[in-house]
This record gives sequence, structure tokens and C-alpha cells, in this order.
Amino acid sequence: MKTAMFYGGPDVRVEEIPMPEPGPDEVLVRVRAAGICGSDLHGYRAPRPGASYPTRAGHELSGEIAALGPGVTGLHVGQRVGIEPMHLLGCGTCRQCQRGDYHICPTRGQRDGRRLHSAGFSEYDIVAARNVFPLPDHVSLEEAAILDVYGVAVHGVHRLPVQPWHHVAIIGTGAVGLTQGQVARALGARQVIVIGTRAAPLEVARACGAADAVVNAGAVDPVQAVLDLTGGAGADVVFETVGGRAPTIQQACAMAAYGGTVGVVGLFVEPAAIDTSVAMRKELEIRWVNSYSTWEGVREFQIALDLLAAGRVRAAPLITHRVPLDRIAEGFAWANDKRSSAAIKVLVIP
Repeated sequence: MKTAMFYGGPDVRVEEIPMPEPGPDEVLVRVRAAGICGSDLHGYRAPRPGASYPTRAGHELSGEIAALGPGVTGLHVGQRVGIEPMHLLGCGTCRQCQRGDYHICPTRGQRDGRRLHSAGFSEYDIVAARNVFPLPDHVSLEEAAILDVYGVAVHGVHRLPVQPWHHVAIIGTGAVGLTQGQVARALGARQVIVIGTRAAPLEVARACGAADAVVNAGAVDPVQAVLDLTGGAGADVVFETVGGRAPTIQQACAMAAYGGTVGVVGLFVEPAAIDTSVAMRKELEIRWVNSYSTWEGVREFQIALDLLAAGRVRAAPLITHRVPLDRIAEGFAWANDKRSSAAIKVLVIP
């Protein structure tokens, strides 16, 4: 079968490898769509320190079950499924896993000393049966491929509960920011404000139901704009979804209301500094939003799927680019330079 092999930085090659076989409690999935995530781009921009190359990737994926491993019940070959990625598997025995927080298991994504990771940038992939979610007929495989992103957004509103009287500000117009906006609005937030630096994704934010108001930080002071839109009070909840090397945590603190909450969703590649006097004066609560798992006994991936199936969030408008597996390097180039490509979410179609 064909798979993308990553040799560090932008060196991505499509190669032939043997077809994998599912083991006990596993399924073989014929991948139909896989999203390029912002975290995938960190390794594309520069080799990861200490990483072993070549490696495979692709944790946002959907497909059809091609084979069942021993002991798998309740699923069948040909079934259309969304996939919770393998790197979120917990050990099942630590206190975090026992209370349902397997996303913060100290040995998350490890089995017998080896790292587990989905490889959706392939024609086929092996998936733990517990991470397979059957799809309703009206949910497309392309939409299902980015349910992982919606899972993060669902976890975000669980970590930072959004109330009907809340003004919510979201810094960032990537897929993470726009899904976070859609989920916050689906929960009935009083106002959702999306802040970005490019006009095109800000218009998408309006059109796809992710924002009531948008702020172009390239044209106006975003902090002052949020204050103006909230009658001078600031946002009750602020989600930072940019990460990287951006100074956005400090910006989030500046636009937050007194007694507000800041959620850090973006993945930073170096330490981020903030002026603690601002957070202290406002008595802000800063919470980290790391992936997702369960909430009150329910899988957050399933909650995301239910929102999508009910039409309360709209995934299709976020999918702007598609590329076949043989041209995956081109897809990564689009995702890496969104200002030129106007991409929001790039899907690889094996």
C-alpha cells in the first residue's frame, strides 16, 4: 500500500509498504480522508529534536472498515467510521485513566515502550476498535475527517464552560479557532468574536456560523476592538488558538474581562511569557486545553459527532483544499502558507 513517509522538515515522500494486519481488538481502515493538522506542520517546518526519521503521520482521519481483528464485535466490514487518533490511547490503569481523563495519562500513546500514532496519510491504517465511531449516513467522510478538531473544541467548552450571557473571544482563524467558535455559538453564547489577521478566513468565520462579530487584527487594535464590542467589559471567555511563537496569551489576558477565563488551545513551540500583573489585577483563570477524552462519562469525540450529525456545527465550509496522496507535499505547502493559498483545512484523499 502507499503511505507518506516524513524524513524531517519538508522532505515528504510517498512510498510502498506492506499492508498491515489488525491484531486483537483492532480494525483495518481504508482511509478515505485525512486532515493536515497544525501540529503536523511543526515537524514540517523543522525536524523535531530527538525524533526518529522516517516516520508516518495523519491523526485526523476517516474511512471504511476493511478488516476486523480477533475479538472485535459490534462493527462490520464496509462500515463508514470516524477515528479517534491512536496517540490518545491511555494506559487504562492510572488514576487519570480511571476517572476518564486518558488524554492526560502519563504514558498516553505508548504500548510496550513504543509510541502509537495514527497514520492517516496512507491508503490503510490500523486503529484500536474502541477508537472507531460509526457514522450516520448523512455525515460525509470528509466532514468526519476533522471530527478530531471538533473534539478539541468540545473539550474547550468543557474546560471553560460557556454560559448564555458570556461574551466569547477567539484568537485565531484556523480550523481550531473556527470550530471553537461554532461550538461556543452552538451552546448559545451571547456573542462570539473571532480575531484574525486575514480578511478571507474572517469572512468564512461569519459564513460558517463561527462568529457573531469579527476583528481584523491587521487593521485595528484587537484588544480595543473586543472592549468596544463588549461595552468596555472585555470577554468573559477567551480562547487562544494560534500557538507557535505568537504573543497571543498576553493578548488574550488583555482582552479578557475582570474575573474572566483564558483557555490556551494553541500549541506553542517555545516558552510563552505573560505580564502576570494583568492576570493578577483581573484575577483571571488561565486554563490549558489539551486534546480531549471523556466528560461526565461520555466520549467527547462522540459529542462532537452528535453536534455535526444534528447540524449544530458545519464542517464542510472549513474544508478548502483537497489533494491526492501522491501530491501530499503540495498539500503541506498549502497548509504551511495559508496566506498565499487561502487554505483553512487541507484534506489528503488517499
